[in-house]
Amino acid sequence: MRKWTVVAIVGASLILQLGCKSKGFHRQELTNALAVTKPEFDDAAIKAAFKKKPNLPKPFKLAVFFKTPKNFQGGLASWHWQEKDKALFTDMAPSFNGAVSEIFPIVNSVVESEDLKSLRLAAAQHGADALLVVSGTGEIDRYINKWGWSYILLLPAFFVPGSESDTLFLANAVIYDVKNEFLYFTVESEAQTNDRYIAAFHPSDKELFNKAKSQALQKLQAEMQQMLLQKKQ
Repeated sequence: MRKWTVVAIVGASLILQLGCKSKGFHRQELTNALAVTKPEFDDAAIKAAFKKKPNLPKPFKLAVFFKTPKNFQGGLASWHWQEKDKALFTDMAPSFNGAVSEIFPIVNSVVESEDLKSLRLAAAQHGADALLVVSGTGEIDRYINKWGWSYILLLPAFFVPGSESDTLFLANAVIYDVKNEFLYFTVESEAQTNDRYIAAFHPSDKELFNKAKSQALQKLQAEMQQMLLQKKQ
């Protein structure tokens, strides 16, 4: 009796999903969520930006900070930064042929806030010359495909891959001068993945995000590496 109760509950939830179609992504909201600082448009801010000059020694030390994951609506996200994500950036020093002497992470526990001034202070306390801020956000769009309508029969929900999801992950990296906040460059990347699965055994949000995140960060690391090498020339 309990077995059929479980099947009935699963079936009811699946029937509710039958009308689900792809809704797409909130790209503008996702992009806004990556902002490190709020834009300022007054003349004084523009004049101050022009006065800032590059100030890096050769070679220079680079501190890396990964911003706390949040979704585009401001709440905590369903994913987190993994050690392999951070290693993509902290292990790059040898590839710069002496331009960067050391790259090290700043852990969240040593910063009071994630605003730019607080991050620069933490980087200065670590003896860094430049600060790399890495941000990321994403969204999952779950829906049923053409085989999903078979779920109304309940049993197919346990072996027919009628469920589908698209995952979009956006990543951003910004490098600032620790001493004067000079902006050296910004790089962005994105990755979109598609997964088809059986409704009764759907992957978690964390699994879907990690797959897209890994691809986006590899692209971001490659672009950042190219930009730093160009700056050296």
